[in-house]
Amino acid sequence: MFLLGWDEGGDAWRWQRHLWVWEEELLGECMTLLHDIILQTHSSDKWQWPLDPVRGYSVRDVYQLLTTREDVTLNAAEDFA
Repeated sequence: MFLLGWDEGGDAWRWQRHLWVWEEELLGECMTLLHDIILQTHSSDKWQWPLDPVRGYSVRDVYQLLTTREDVTLNAAEDFA
């Protein structure tokens, strides 16, 4: 993932437009959640998206989750563990 630009300040974190302040805050929360994750090439790893286990993850589903629920916080990530 480092080679793909997911390191802090990498190309994977660049956007086609300037983010709104609230989007920057959400992005900061996302980066905080991902900061402690260490990927190991020799280990198999799989995440399952609980909002839609059949189709899987989509940006649209995450956007709807974050914009329609008033109580979304960093602690909400515990639901996905």
